[in-house]
Amino acid sequence: MFSKPFALHVFTALWMLGLLPLWAGAQELRIETNVYADEQEEPISHTVTLFESGTVYDFVDQPAQIIVFRPPTSSHPGQFILLDLDSKKRTELSTDRIAGLMKKLNRWAAEQDNPLLKFAAQPEFQETFDEDTGALRLTSDPWNYTVATIPAENAEALARYREFTDWFTRLNTMLYGAPPPGPRLKLNAALEEHGVVPVEIHRTLDEDSTSLRATHLFSWRLSREDRGRLEKARRYLASFEKVDNKDFLAARSDKNVVRGQSR
Repeated sequence: MFSKPFALHVFTALWMLGLLPLWAGAQELRIETNVYADEQEEPISHTVTLFESGTVYDFVDQPAQIIVFRPPTSSHPGQFILLDLDSKKRTELSTDRIAGLMKKLNRWAAEQDNPLLKFAAQPEFQETFDEDTGALRLTSDPWNYTVATIPAENAEALARYREFTDWFTRLNTMLYGAPPPGPRLKLNAALEEHGVVPVEIHRTLDEDSTSLRATHLFSWRLSREDRGRLEKARRYLASFEKVDNKDFLAARSDKNVVRGQSR
């Protein structure tokens, strides 16, 4: 039985040599996410994330919104487009702007006395991974992840998942005033290294004993219902009024949002 990393390398080599059909590149991916606080049985957040071709669409139930991600290329920065379904307004944020803000945040956090902030600016974990069970653990004094995983369908899908989740984590940090995104970025890197995706993530912070649990249901094809969601999103992109970031975020400031990708 080949190891998962070996199988992923073989797939990538065959795909680059043109020995696999193009559709095997997993242009489609669906992730349904529920986030739970502590040991609560009812989720505090539910999202559906759809990958189609080069674009990712994140559909949030409460408040009703869609976040569209277009990844950066060698010649252009990436872009997030935030759609508020209540106000029918949209705004755009470039990945260059987000990256610049994250650098400033990391510098600031590294100089603070708060141990959680300092750790998030430059996180270091002890990592263990069980190939038989898929159990991944990242442990440290202030911050811990315990993750149940399954093998990714292929290396390309896993790389796309990591790219989106990395940028999405940075976006959440900017929008909701969270600590620097370093811990979740470390987790994303570990997932890609082991060729797996998370089906359940437990995150605990020792400082205040808070915990979050996120469940992720992965599907490697889109359904008819998913395609209907995408058609609506594209209509909203064309019809919603474009406003600047400040006005858009001010209108949302009273909405308590917990994002689907647990940090």
